[in-house]
Parts: sequence; C-alpha cells; structure tokens
Amino acid sequence: MNRKFADRPPMIIVQGSCIDFENERPKIMEFIGTLEWGAHEKGKIECSSSGKALGWDFFHIYFDPDFVGKLLDIYPDIQKQEGNDIEQRFVLWLSKQMKKSKLEYYLKLSDVPRETVRGFRLNPDHYRDDSELEKLR
Repeated sequence: MNRKFADRPPMIIVQGSCIDFENERPKIMEFIGTLEWGAHEKGKIECSSSGKALGWDFFHIYFDPDFVGKLLDIYPDIQKQEGNDIEQRFVLWLSKQMKKSKLEYYLKLSDVPRETVRGFRLNPDHYRDDSELEKLR
C-alpha cells in the first residue's frame, strides 16, 4: 500500500474545547484575524474540528511558528506568563486574551515542532578543557 502523508510545515498545535464548534469557529477565526491585523501579517493559521465527546466539541488551532515569533515581538506580555516553554506561555496568553474578548474556551498546548536529531547533540562551548580538569585533581 502506498501512503502519501501530507507535506505540512511544522506548526504549533493548540487544542481547545467548546460546546458548539460550528457556531464558535467564526468567532475564533475573527479573534485570530485581530491578531493578524495587529501583527500586520497574514499567518498560516488553521482551525479545524477534531471530534466530539460527552457533549463537548474539540478543535485544533494550527499556528505558524514564525507568526508566533512575530507576536512575541509585538506583545511582550507573552514572556511574563508562567510557562516552561515559549509555546506554553503563548497558549496561556492566548487563553487570557480570548477571555478578555468574552470567548470562553479551554486551551492547551498539544504539539510543538521539534528538530529531528540523530544521536546526541552537544554544545562544544560547554565542554571542559584540560586546564579545568587539572584544577579538579
């Protein structure tokens, strides 16, 4: 069987849940449009449903990492959020901004693009040299 997987650039995936996705999707896209307008850039952002369960509709929002980087430059409040990664801080900030706009969604970070590496990748600047080893003897 020949399978062809979609060639999609790496995206930051935010998972969310709401009650009625069909009615809420235009509101989400309008809010994202305000972010694009503020950044003066058309981001490659997608919003699609990922299923239903127990009365909840689940959806994914796909953000281009370059667009998120542009938002980091414009909105320094993103860096002040309590998260380990920049992507987590962005999702917390996005959730707060949506709540300010009276959009109540439960958002969480689903996937972050990572560089695929084979084996170890060490930074040569952090190696010890022989002089430091002599000091330890």
